[in-house]
Amino acid sequence: MARKKTILKSQILETAYQVVKTEGFEGFTARNIAKKMDCSTQPIYLEFKNMDDLKQELVVKIKNYIDESIYTKERKEDSLLNMCLNYVYFAKEEPVFFKALFFESQLDTDQMHAISLDMMMEVFNQNEGTKDLSKAEKMKLFKNIWITVHGTAVLIAQGFLKFHEKDVTDYINQVLVQYVPNYTA
Repeated sequence: MARKKTILKSQILETAYQVVKTEGFEGFTARNIAKKMDCSTQPIYLEFKNMDDLKQELVVKIKNYIDESIYTKERKEDSLLNMCLNYVYFAKEEPVFFKALFFESQLDTDQMHAISLDMMMEVFNQNEGTKDLSKAEKMKLFKNIWITVHGTAVLIAQGFLKFHEKDVTDYINQVLVQYVPNYTA
């Protein structure tokens, strides 16, 4: 009779996720993940071809987390402002995880930024002031807005800027008023 698996793929993925969330990619090693699970590295390599395979599945889990947990929080009634604030709050509340995703070169940073771009495009498509813009105009608008939003988030995650919701809301509103057609704060 074959031995029953005691360590499942989902457990490995969850442990890897928690490691990156709390330690960044410095802790993303087979040995460290195995240590957290109190096992050898063998179960990891039985479930995943290699660490890159695990990392690709981790990206899917991270994308789901960002889509379902970060961007869905209702902070303000305006969807554009809400999305921008959610990103900055992510940097404030989970700076290690934020830095791991958007600073460290362990993941394809374009792939990580595409999550925000895709979400912003959805918001643009539903917003009265932006839904009729061309794709090129929406891309330009995203870049103009994201310079302030991402810059603010980075400064907060690094501890160079203290988070004050009113100030951050004012920064973002200034950019939205400047670039979004018919936007009023």
